Amino acid sequence: MTREDDQSLTIQQQIQQELQQLKSDLALDFVAVALADANYRDIYWKIALGAKSERYRKITVRMGRGMAGKVMQTKRPHIVTSYPEEVRDEMLEYPIFLVEAIRSAVGVSVDSKRPEQKQSYGVLLVGQRQERVFHEQEIARVEQSAAVLAVLYDSTVVLEPAKEQEQTEHTDVKSPLLQRLREFRAEGITCELLDQRITRLSHTRQQQIGEIIDLLVHHSMRSIHQAGVTMEQDELGHTRIEFQCVGGEPLSQDLFNPVNDLLISLKCDLEIAVEAERQSVRFTLPTRLLLDEQIWNP
Repeated sequence: MTREDDQSLTIQQQIQQELQQLKSDLALDFVAVALADANYRDIYWKIALGAKSERYRKITVRMGRGMAGKVMQTKRPHIVTSYPEEVRDEMLEYPIFLVEAIRSAVGVSVDSKRPEQKQSYGVLLVGQRQERVFHEQEIARVEQSAAVLAVLYDSTVVLEPAKEQEQTEHTDVKSPLLQRLREFRAEGITCELLDQRITRLSHTRQQQIGEIIDLLVHHSMRSIHQAGVTMEQDELGHTRIEFQCVGGEPLSQDLFNPVNDLLISLKCDLEIAVEAERQSVRFTLPTRLLLDEQIWNP
């Protein structure tokens, strides 16, 4: 609910103005705000200045993972000076860096000033596309803007009773799908994990998704020039998984006969496209439905 007042600028305009001033003051390439969902489980990038595209809107980050997830979990600044070198084992968990070609960044927590609001609203991230060391006074300037944003959000957000955070969200359980993507990267396949919700699916579901992608990767492995896998959230809240390759053996519906039962079980829509030497396979997962099944079928 938005408070009606006499301000000449709307709250959204004031937020944009604060971010623009911060971007100018620190000569930044990129400034963005991520906010948590109502369940304080997933995090979404809502505003971005200096973005290369709108792809940041398709990113969903898990609490405790990557830049935004770690900042919200700890409420402490998180600094990455050299991406991906500093987070080599976790680079897939930093999708905003991948999508926006960020090299160095600082993330700080946007914390409410209300004593009854125990959880952060989100994260303010500032980034550079070339390596940059952020000094203490610059980090303090980012925290100053985060405090301004917190006051603005305090004036618009109606609080609900605080919920206990699910401890399972913060345990470092290895994701079978994340591990499979790391193996693909080691084989030279470009991987972008923008929708991290799928790493919350049951291990069985993650293994099923991994088997389908594995079929595509190894079908084309011997003759492709380049290949990549992208997982992102679409406009309907589903997870869209796309495998693209240049060259390689022709992709056809028959290729998927060994995994037809998996596709049916996952309730996937499958689409194959061929354009000159470029081929792609896209399938969509009803992620929210698959997450809900864990509640009803523990």
